[in-house]
Amino acid sequence: MLEKYHIVKEKGEEVLYLFLNNSYEFSLDISNSDLKEKAYNYLASHNINFKGNQVVFVINGIPSRKIKLHSKLYPNDLKIFLKDNDALTMKELLLSLLFSNISLNLPLEALKAIVVLYRSEVISKLDNNNLDINKINLLYKNYNYYKLKFKETYYYYLNIFLRAIDETNSEYLVYNDKPINCYIHLVSNGYTDVISNVPYLEKKESFWDLSYPNYLQVTNYSIRKFKEIFNIKEDKVSIKINLISKSNRIKELIINNKVISAKTVAALLNLPSTDITIIIKKDYLTFVTRGIGSGLGLSIVGALNLAELDCNYKQILNYYFKDVSLIIKEKKR
Repeated sequence: MLEKYHIVKEKGEEVLYLFLNNSYEFSLDISNSDLKEKAYNYLASHNINFKGNQVVFVINGIPSRKIKLHSKLYPNDLKIFLKDNDALTMKELLLSLLFSNISLNLPLEALKAIVVLYRSEVISKLDNNNLDINKINLLYKNYNYYKLKFKETYYYYLNIFLRAIDETNSEYLVYNDKPINCYIHLVSNGYTDVISNVPYLEKKESFWDLSYPNYLQVTNYSIRKFKEIFNIKEDKVSIKINLISKSNRIKELIINNKVISAKTVAALLNLPSTDITIIIKKDYLTFVTRGIGSGLGLSIVGALNLAELDCNYKQILNYYFKDVSLIIKEKKR
């Protein structure tokens, strides 16, 4: 347990050093939000007037973890101004994003994980409370639209969406103190994918996804139609795989000597993912795909299954994202 503290000035700011005794078992995997709670409780119980932000946990005389206590909060009633002069609160914007993107009936903990990601995405794109909604990596329609579209189920989804928003009040994910982007997809191919310049993404097993009904899909195109789509003038069609990702998704193909990204191919052929097996026949091509979506970040079907295994939203987010911290509303001391 925590046995003593020191407050020192470093670069003109107070830094709190909290010392744990030798008998305390401390895991380096403990989340920053849990460490914040321990720090706040210690400050409150010892009536310590600490005006700084940095806290260092010292174990056996060795500084082992550093955290920040305070981060900017973005409450649910924060007014956000969209480019079309529409103004929404954070809660209304999150509702709009949930109605626009979530069609599955998900457990509450899975929804809470998604809300935290959506809030992180919004905050990462905010500019003095102004938001270009086109820069958000999600579909968007104002939640009022869904009152008409989903007349019978609107209030059912409204209630569970509001609960997920309220129970994650102001919480969002950061990496190196910056809000992360929302990487999310419906179904992986069994593993999530990575991007070399996004350090909080990592390849993770998500085998629950393999049981999803539309995990495997088969799409056929006639040779004539395929040549028309890709403007191929030659008689024969030649397709070679040029680059593959760590999770077995195609990154680039060479189609009749032209290098084309797999994302472009998937978009033009209306394929659900870039994990593609291509079978060339005499008169047609068969595309066998696995998964739905980019495969990056959180798998919605994976989050559903983790929630059904009694994982909470923090555990779900920590499973799919590496070295991130959850910014939470500070508890009153």
